[in-house]
Amino acid sequence: MALLMEESQFLAFYKDTLLGYSKTYQKYFVRQLKAEGYITDDEQCSLSDKPNVFAMEKHQDEKSVITFMTQKSNYAANFEYLEFLKLYKYSVPLFYTTLDEVSVLQSLQNAALSQFEYDTFTPNFALSRTIGEDTPQYYVKGDDFFIKFVLQKAYPNPEDYQPINYRYPVVIYINPSLGVLEIRFDSVRYDPQFGKESYETLLNDCVAWIKDKLKFSLFLCEHSNAITILNSKDDESVKIYKQMMELGSGGSAELTASAEKDYVLPFIGELRELISENEEVFSRCSDVKELLLNYLNEKEATASYPYVYIKRVAPVESDSYILKVTFEYYFGKYTGLQHQTGTCRDLGMERMNDALKYLCESGSFTKGDPT
Repeated sequence: MALLMEESQFLAFYKDTLLGYSKTYQKYFVRQLKAEGYITDDEQCSLSDKPNVFAMEKHQDEKSVITFMTQKSNYAANFEYLEFLKLYKYSVPLFYTTLDEVSVLQSLQNAALSQFEYDTFTPNFALSRTIGEDTPQYYVKGDDFFIKFVLQKAYPNPEDYQPINYRYPVVIYINPSLGVLEIRFDSVRYDPQFGKESYETLLNDCVAWIKDKLKFSLFLCEHSNAITILNSKDDESVKIYKQMMELGSGGSAELTASAEKDYVLPFIGELRELISENEEVFSRCSDVKELLLNYLNEKEATASYPYVYIKRVAPVESDSYILKVTFEYYFGKYTGLQHQTGTCRDLGMERMNDALKYLCESGSFTKGDPT
């Protein structure tokens, strides 16, 4: 069980966490709270009936806004709220079924979890160190559910090597319409002792908690058709622009497409495009065409794909995003997703939700073996 802190100690975790994020995320944080009415720069706005609304001065920078807000416990809900909905660097998707077909909401209530309510939230001034010690809250947005754990961690200040404390949230996103959930987390700030095994322990703790508290049955992502589906020309909004191929002959190669050439992968993609664009020529040499296609099909069928990079192409480039999918990664069985920021302006959970929805609805991910 986590020990209670002094209020000032607890609030300092908010400040040091947010100031440890990139300036881009700090700007996003302030912009989101302004868009939702929790920060205002309107001097005429009356705040007497809105204790959680911060009135920022004209031209006040994001760092000073964050520093001031984190000194007041009545702004705690602002920070807690966006932790549910922020973009996380990593995620692990799993399919699930509930016990006796009860609803997800009933499962959360049966586990005695409390619901996060923006207007009534008050911090308890305690932060746990492990998943098993924490008592998470859940948040409902539309038809989706978010369960948030918050762990306390520390990293050395690069200037004087003094430890800086920060909040490390882990979110379990549940999409009932897809029957899938996703464990979301960030990379741990500089800690040479925190390696892949530590992330696997974190993941294992989350899986054990879901099974024990929510009584869910969990299933791996089956991805045997993922490469074929992702390479399909039916959906031009999705492009594989990089993939690692381990060939049946024992060799391996990382193929990277050029963004200026319509994301055609070298060798495999270029040969297929060559055949497609010269259909008339190849139709006169059907034996050669068949030989080439059989060769490509065999290479793709016998190759294994440790990972692929997918670009979700939007009409506006700054709305496009990149997702790395690593197959059979954690424990050699879980599918790992890495969400890359790049030039995408969306630093919220929408792009994570979109990626998961596409991978499931396209059939790239289907319900696999129980875990």
